Amino acid sequence: MNDSPSFQWRGYAQMQLARGDHRGALETLRRALAEDPEDPEAHALLSLVLLALKRPHAAEHEAGLALSLEALLPLAHYAAASAALARRRFKDAEQHIHHLLELEPDDTQNLLLQARFLDLTGKKDGKREVLQRAHSLSPDDPATLVALGEDALERGDVKHAMQWARDALTARPEFQDGLVLMGQVYLRQGRIEDAREHALWALRQDATDEGSLRLLASIKAHQSRLLGLWWRYAMFMGSLGDSKSTLVLLGAFVAYRFATLAAKDLGQPGLASIIQLVWLGLAVYTWVGPALFQRMVRQELDSVRLDPRF
Repeated sequence: MNDSPSFQWRGYAQMQLARGDHRGALETLRRALAEDPEDPEAHALLSLVLLALKRPHAAEHEAGLALSLEALLPLAHYAAASAALARRRFKDAEQHIHHLLELEPDDTQNLLLQARFLDLTGKKDGKREVLQRAHSLSPDDPATLVALGEDALERGDVKHAMQWARDALTARPEFQDGLVLMGQVYLRQGRIEDAREHALWALRQDATDEGSLRLLASIKAHQSRLLGLWWRYAMFMGSLGDSKSTLVLLGAFVAYRFATLAAKDLGQPGLASIIQLVWLGLAVYTWVGPALFQRMVRQELDSVRLDPRF
């Protein structure tokens, strides 16, 4: 019922989730489920909160509970698809998105989730078609405008990316993702100080936002060439996933050992020593680099003061 305690707690949790108060939303939803343990929407919302808190396994469990309670609940399929994407279970995500679009084919947020799925699975043309449809349905939706801007920036179209970012910030002046996109555009243009200003502006609203932190880290990487190399390496390895990155590291070690032995077999002990020193230097660099980089970013974050409205 709309006047039940569970309904009221759930409504409050939605507001907390919208403004980035994930810890608060978590506690509120626990209260909602204490009032009604079989509230499917509360379980679905809890799944989304857990995803925001980087707990994809728990999020997947809560989404499953929501679906078991109400199999045709769109929010439950949205949460289940989001959790599946977080865990790179693309077949499961595709199934939930299919059901979601059958239930709510013209919902902009559902289309943005489909666009994200298509992007992650490498179907770039399909992603752009979906984004254009979302934009036609809701021309002033800032999340859609940001998604279009990110797509333009990915293609190297900085001019249109800036226009999409401006449109998003016109629609919602303090939209965090819009601030991050504008910062990325400025960074691409080499306007480091403008990019930094937008990163800090975004972080004042939510100091834990992943996109804002990544933007700030990218800015610090541009300011320090040495640590910038580590940052780009870390981003590349992270994009590969655990299995592929492990294979890359094993392959690099095998190549190092092969080169060292080959140099010795060819009667070039000096060359073998140089190869060993280079490998040792790389090992030390990858060990020290993260700590130095984190210290640089932490010093920047110390200047951030959260907006009291958020």
